[in-house]
Amino acid sequence: MRRVMEKDLILNRNVILINGAIFAACLSFFAIWEADLPPRVYAGFSAFMVAFLPAVMVTREDKFKAMILGCSLPVERKTIVRARFVLSVGMALVGVLGAFLLGAFLPSSSFRAGDLFAWGPLMTGLAGITLVLSLLLPFTLRYGMKGILIFLVSAQILGAILLVIMQVTQSSADKVLMGKILGALAWIHSLVGHTAFNALLVIFLLATLGVSYLVSVRVFERREL
Repeated sequence: MRRVMEKDLILNRNVILINGAIFAACLSFFAIWEADLPPRVYAGFSAFMVAFLPAVMVTREDKFKAMILGCSLPVERKTIVRARFVLSVGMALVGVLGAFLLGAFLPSSSFRAGDLFAWGPLMTGLAGITLVLSLLLPFTLRYGMKGILIFLVSAQILGAILLVIMQVTQSSADKVLMGKILGALAWIHSLVGHTAFNALLVIFLLATLGVSYLVSVRVFERREL
């Protein structure tokens, strides 16, 4: 697995450096010029950006037909998927940490270290990278570049359909559903306490990533290259 990860890093080092510079420029803009931006929003935006980079690496390999070479090596496809997940999570965690350090210590930044390294923004960042990677990696490992397009287009179509339904029926089901979800979370928080609630949240995120990994293994093993 280590050799697969090393291969991905070596082959994509230029992409990582270029995208890292672009992400740093964007995050610097938000940290300096968006003075009213809440720390959690900055954390969520950072997580969304850095979590997309590993998926782009997978699609780039698919674009240049390097996936065929990787699968021809004496390595199980399950090992390749596991290496991609470990590398993706590691890169995303490093990316979020870098974004927080940039926002906290960049001259003229509107954030303080205590703002970003509080529990709320940290959990927002972890939840963001977990959810994005859990949704994207199965699509990209199965369909390559088309996987990202399928995911984005499907999400947009679903969102548009739900919006039209809400407008036509004049329904407030979305607000009611969101209110019930937030109410349930608040009830669980008051029932188990702050520490246990955070532990449950971490377990949920790990379980989500685990399910995504199992799905990715299944679809990648069935993929024809």
